[in-house]
Amino acid sequence: MLYLFATILLATAIFIIFRLFKQLEIDNLQAITMNYVVASSFGFLVYDKPFQLSQISEAAWFPLVFLIGLMFIGVFFLFALSSQKAGVAITAVSAKMSVVIPAAAGFLLFGDAFSWIKVSGIAVALTAFYFTFKKNGSMITDYAALILPVFLFLGTGTNDLLMKYTEFHMVHGDLMLLLSCIFGVALIVGFSALSFKLIMGRTKLKAKNFIAGFLLGFVNFGSTYFLFRSMEYFDSSLMFPIRNTGVVSLSALAGLFFFKEYLSRTNWLGIALAILAILSIAIG
Repeated sequence: MLYLFATILLATAIFIIFRLFKQLEIDNLQAITMNYVVASSFGFLVYDKPFQLSQISEAAWFPLVFLIGLMFIGVFFLFALSSQKAGVAITAVSAKMSVVIPAAAGFLLFGDAFSWIKVSGIAVALTAFYFTFKKNGSMITDYAALILPVFLFLGTGTNDLLMKYTEFHMVHGDLMLLLSCIFGVALIVGFSALSFKLIMGRTKLKAKNFIAGFLLGFVNFGSTYFLFRSMEYFDSSLMFPIRNTGVVSLSALAGLFFFKEYLSRTNWLGIALAILAILSIAIG
């Protein structure tokens, strides 16, 4: 239970940290790049099986690592921007409701049995989206506050789908090694983008950005590590819905108490429906 609580707490902390980046004027690119230095390093350090580089390059999942790594850092940027523009609560709802995408694709790609409960959960998720973004009698009109969570929903869902496909078809007990390689690819992408901006004179390195990135990387890896440890004690069908609903609920409370993100009754209804959708999809 302690591992499950830790992964919920740390996953929520990611949203909070990104929200604080705006207040502390932290450069997202520098911090996120440093985050992947930490996450990738910790990943390889805790992988408890001997391996060689040839083992990685010959793995069935190796070609997909580059695509997933690129998606990882892209989605992480969306996490940052959405947390800063739309708020912690809405960002958490968008990210965790993305289970709709792999759930829907599961019928077609993974031979998942058809379930009316799961289909109902997908329908409820779409309704939850509407109520979560409804504000003062109308939809949120701030373009960034609306479009960023939508892109995050699509990006996170696609990431989850790619991970599910890779795990289902290609991974045999090497999930931590796979994730460490994905973090490594994301690091290379971030470093390349940062180098380009430095060469073009569009950014300057600051110590506070790398300190923030180290903290983010520690929290990011910790969330993933404790997720894996939780999977050793809980069935996935129980653990994932508890984790996702926990993150959504805790993020909504964090947004309210730490950042004064006041939500209407309609928005709270949307969050409640999102939790119901997550549970329905998991149960179904």
